[in-house]
Amino acid sequence: MLREALEEVLYWGISIVINLILFTFLTSVFIVKVKEVPDIYPLKVDIVEIEKPKEKRVKSVTQVRSEAKKTVAKKRPPQGERTKAGVGVSRAHEKGDVKVPEEEDVSVLAEIQKKVEERLRKRQVQVKKEIGSLSAVVRGGEVKIRGGTRRIVYTPPLPELVTTEFPSSVRVRIWVSPDGRVVRAVLVRRSGSANIDSVLLSFVRGIRFERVQEREVQVGEITFSFQGG
Repeated sequence: MLREALEEVLYWGISIVINLILFTFLTSVFIVKVKEVPDIYPLKVDIVEIEKPKEKRVKSVTQVRSEAKKTVAKKRPPQGERTKAGVGVSRAHEKGDVKVPEEEDVSVLAEIQKKVEERLRKRQVQVKKEIGSLSAVVRGGEVKIRGGTRRIVYTPPLPELVTTEFPSSVRVRIWVSPDGRVVRAVLVRRSGSANIDSVLLSFVRGIRFERVQEREVQVGEITFSFQGG
């Protein structure tokens, strides 16, 4: 009985010691130390008003001239004294009393003319690079081609066109070399008949244009329209 009481007392004593140790350790870990707040000193601020610089007004040529005339008129002597002294306004100007800036000769029409000339030059360069649009009328076995910026020197004979329906207009885009040969031809609009499209492509490749000095390949379009007869 006594032994059990001693064991129980010893158990509770060890438990209390262990709990005190744990409590002390946890207290040292989790308690946040509050730093001392430093003394706050008042901040002294001086407000000084800054004067805004005055904007300089740019005077026009008319204002400068009017002010110059007023200054010269004030300094101009009477008629008699001016004749005696022999001093005129031109002489006063030579002395450098009043300097009038020369008026810039800016013409709006000149600027417009320059822009128009520049656009015309661009159009001329564009015309040189493009043959333009040509219209070809097919009637029977003949083809008449008109338009464009480059003269045609040879037109091959047109083969017979065989179709069961009246074809619609055909548009072909062409690329022409400086020596006048059609180096490429592409159908842009078809007629509805594969036979007619093939014949017209062969016909276009046989066309010869005049030679040009430019080294660039020119581009154009030929539109074929059909007429009965």
